[in-house]
Amino acid sequence: MKKIITVFIMALALAISGVYVNAAAKDTDEKKTEMKEKKEKKEKKEKKAKREDKEKKEKKDKKKADEEKEKKEKKEKKADKEKEKKEEKKVKHEKENKGSDDKKIGKDEKGRTIYEGPRGGHYYINENGNKTYIKKDKE
Repeated sequence: MKKIITVFIMALALAISGVYVNAAAKDTDEKKTEMKEKKEKKEKKEKKAKREDKEKKEKKDKKKADEEKEKKEKKEKKADKEKEKKEEKKVKHEKENKGSDDKKIGKDEKGRTIYEGPRGGHYYINENGNKTYIKKDKE
């Protein structure tokens, strides 16, 4: 009977220690999986953060490029307007000199150049480039 009790106690001891070992093994497995999950989450967060930073940088660069393009277009438009103004002045000057074969007499109170026509009449070139004769009583 002593033998049976000792065998029984030993079996019981082995069973308890096995359960404890199994439980410890399960705990370490759970800890490992938890660590893996934490590591994966951390990596995902880092990847996401990098991706977001990259997207922000791309947006910022694109916005900067758009602003530079816009500035360049504005400068080009301004240059075109200035060129048009110069051409308009040139055309206006050419229109004023339309009757340049006639003699220049002087300028009136408005700053227009007065010419003497081929038959002795006085005129100026209006904004449309046409000759506008001045009445003799206004001279």
